[in-house]
Amino acid sequence: MQKLTSLLMLLVCFGLHAYAQQTVSGKVTADSSGAPLDGVTVSVKDGKTATQTTKDGSFRLNASPNATLIFSYVGYNSREVAVNGQSFLNVQLQAMAQNLQDVVVIGYGTQRKSNVTGSIASISSSAYKDQPVVNVSSALQGRASGVSVSSASGAPGGVVKIRIRGANSINSSNDPLFVVDGVALGSISFQDINVNDIESMEVLKDASATAIYGSRGANGVVIITTKSGKTGKMTLNANGFVTANHIKKYDVLGPVAYAEQANHIAGTDVFTDPQSYAGKGTNWQDQVFQTGYTQNYQVSLGGGTEKSRYYISGYYVKQSGIVVNTSQQKIALRSNIDSRLSKKLSVGLNMFLTNIQSKNNGDMGSKASPVTSSLTWAPTEPVYDDPATGAYNRYAISPIGPNPYMIAKESDYEGKSNTAVVNAKLKWDITDWLSFNTNVGVDANFYRSGYVNNEWINESSQSSGQGSSENYTLQNSNGLTYHQTFNGVHNLSVTGVYEQTSNKYNGFNADGGGLTSLSYGYYALQLNASQGISSFYSNWGLQSYLGRITYDYKGKYMLMATYRADGSSKFQSTGNKWAYFPSFSAGWKISEEDFMKDITAVSNLKLRGSWGKTGNQAIAPYSTLGLLTGQQYSYGSSTAYQGYTLGNPPNLNLKWETTTQWDIGIDAALFSNRLNVTLDYFNKLTDGLLLQKTIPDYDGGGSQWVNLGAVSNKGFEFSVSALAVNSHKFSWNTTLNISALQNKVKSIGDQDIVYVGYPGSGLINTSIQVVKPGSPLGAFYLIPWEGVYKEADATLGFEPGDNKYKDVDGSGSIGYEDRVVRGNPIPKLQLGFSNDFTYGNFTLNLFIQGVQGNKIFNATYAAVAAPTSDIKYPTLAASASYWTKSNTNSEWADPASKTGRSYVESTHYLQDGSYIRLKNISLSYLLSKKMIGFGDISLSLSAQNLFTITKYKGFDPEADTQGNTDIAAGIDLGAYPNPRSFTIGINANF
Repeated sequence: MQKLTSLLMLLVCFGLHAYAQQTVSGKVTADSSGAPLDGVTVSVKDGKTATQTTKDGSFRLNASPNATLIFSYVGYNSREVAVNGQSFLNVQLQAMAQNLQDVVVIGYGTQRKSNVTGSIASISSSAYKDQPVVNVSSALQGRASGVSVSSASGAPGGVVKIRIRGANSINSSNDPLFVVDGVALGSISFQDINVNDIESMEVLKDASATAIYGSRGANGVVIITTKSGKTGKMTLNANGFVTANHIKKYDVLGPVAYAEQANHIAGTDVFTDPQSYAGKGTNWQDQVFQTGYTQNYQVSLGGGTEKSRYYISGYYVKQSGIVVNTSQQKIALRSNIDSRLSKKLSVGLNMFLTNIQSKNNGDMGSKASPVTSSLTWAPTEPVYDDPATGAYNRYAISPIGPNPYMIAKESDYEGKSNTAVVNAKLKWDITDWLSFNTNVGVDANFYRSGYVNNEWINESSQSSGQGSSENYTLQNSNGLTYHQTFNGVHNLSVTGVYEQTSNKYNGFNADGGGLTSLSYGYYALQLNASQGISSFYSNWGLQSYLGRITYDYKGKYMLMATYRADGSSKFQSTGNKWAYFPSFSAGWKISEEDFMKDITAVSNLKLRGSWGKTGNQAIAPYSTLGLLTGQQYSYGSSTAYQGYTLGNPPNLNLKWETTTQWDIGIDAALFSNRLNVTLDYFNKLTDGLLLQKTIPDYDGGGSQWVNLGAVSNKGFEFSVSALAVNSHKFSWNTTLNISALQNKVKSIGDQDIVYVGYPGSGLINTSIQVVKPGSPLGAFYLIPWEGVYKEADATLGFEPGDNKYKDVDGSGSIGYEDRVVRGNPIPKLQLGFSNDFTYGNFTLNLFIQGVQGNKIFNATYAAVAAPTSDIKYPTLAASASYWTKSNTNSEWADPASKTGRSYVESTHYLQDGSYIRLKNISLSYLLSKKMIGFGDISLSLSAQNLFTITKYKGFDPEADTQGNTDIAAGIDLGAYPNPRSFTIGINANF
């Protein structure tokens, strides 16, 4: 009986306890701004119940009336709140230190942003959360001062050029180093990374920030941190969008006007009856260009406990290009797992896998590309000779190139890429003040390509080919970090790292001609009558020792010093295998001084300065060796015998390029961090440039790598962010960044000028860009065009209606000897301006981006505007308004003149590349969990590149035929343009 009574009492107590549980809800906001905080972990103290806040900061969970809730969030101080029987709680969290984004990732560690003494720009994924961003470059563009991002090709997966504080090198790469979760990418492109997986990006700009990366830090560093799971219930995110893309087209002549102008130029009836083409003909732009579509879908899961956290995502994107028969498809998977094995030991494993399939997306432009030919092909020509059989009209009366629609439609080039980034990490907290970190990573790319040229692509002989390559980069980093605080005021941190990096790259190419059957595509190369094969291999390694010391006194006075030693196998035959890269920086937090305490409007005011050296070893392996060159000779027989001759000679004194940079900056935060301002001035000089110098034939010929010359980059950077308005229903966040840059070649050794290669031979017939001391890299070198003659020039022999050029050398004739430096392809000013307006559940984003002060040589415009050897009859609509006796103020010379000449290589076709572009406008509406009961769903409508204010007369001021180069930048010859896009999207969180 006593046992039964005890059991009943126990059940009653349990029932009372269960009955005492209640539902507690509430909202969590930031104390400084009142903004809702998404993803705050809310847990019951000494219990197992936990949840997370939604996008509007709300939460709901079961707890007893006497429970205590713990609120924790990255970058904010944790807070305990007693329920005390309340059913609704308003909780405000205080930001740690002085900044809402307190911790930033620096090389081989993290640091409080308020204590950073280098120049670092941080970009959170929230900066583009409601925008249809499909790659890393789109997320970077216009969002960080000092960072130039241009989409050189608008093709799906097209080439992107990124420069941080200008271009340093002439022959070597100017690409920044990308580091993903501690792994420096060496085998795959940063564009392969799934932008939806990114938590934040830090751009290291000055030498004190980049010198820790030594020989790979000269061009700046972008550190990417991917998302990780958060403690609490599992969260599910699903998002997707569909985009329609199209372009603005050139205004070209119709068939009647074209035929009339052709007759005028030829001086005879090329077309016997131009009017007979009325209502007929072909608009070749409509044939070649189409509305392209992008589909983008992502699903991710995240969650975990205090001991283990996980983040898993899957991603799919399919793009059809604006040029017919161009496309790309990408599938990606990611798994990030972090586990704490004990109080002192934690491990993590990050895996990222992608499969990318591309079709015909590698065309950067040429005079015969579909983009150019869609403008130059005669509108009087039909697409097909016989539409019933599909037999194309192969050639036209003008130009000499083939049918652009035929080339676009019949091209068959496919690329298939499988990439992987895997890194395992371990952290051992040996003591409270000493920790050990190790990171082992690999990034790998397996690439296969294949092509088939049918009879429409190659009239004389069908052909096919394949290529395959494997590229591996292995990295192992091992570091010790010591951190101690002495007497509560002296903070000292010391980091030492030993690192090894190795890369192997190998592959082959096989092709042939005289293909007897197309049935097997490029999978039966043996069906080619003639066959050829080649292979390649390279292997390089880098061994590094590095150290960093940071110190601050009371958080007021900060010092940092780094030193890195790199040994590269690329310099194995020289005495300069090792190079050394020091840096120093200091900061003074003025706002912590006693005389600032009464100035409450100033939340943070810091003055900082830095100096340091970084290097560049971006030359191909074995470049420093004296190599033999293979030659074949038949000795008068039908058999070719393999032999070897002396190749390029070695340079035993070759050394690394070195960039020395100093920077001074100010960081200020006002009005409880509602207004943040950063200002930097930098000056960097790259000397010992790695150049290939031509050796005269009388000295053996060939070329040799040498250290020759210097390039300077200096400028200002300004950024400001503000919570301009913050009320109960309406808020306005705005960010503005502006960068000014001056790039100048200081020296090229014993040479006065270096002529740069040029595209489009037959249209362009000499170098139009040079490397010249006192001028920027790739400065345009052109004949000055001064309009159209209104009166005869007896000295030069020109008549009214002829093009007027300046006789620079005074020789009494016009020619290439009259070329002068005119125009800079590098923008002098860059701008990014983002605004987020929130009213209730509506959010409007306006993002404006632009550049100013650069020139573009519009070779596409030249091809359609004046007769040349390749294109007899212009198609540009404006060119029909040429000079006549009744139209003497025309820009266009009389194309039928017998005394005049049209130099494409002149300033006539050098155009202003400045632009201001509405990069994104989006409107989203949040269906919150409160409204629908099961999750947060955001619906959005947006447009990209909706309008562009520019004087440039081409398709797109961003596009660049030469792609990712600097000495040949700023030429548009049929470059694949970036489209205007319209997007509908959905983002759901559960």
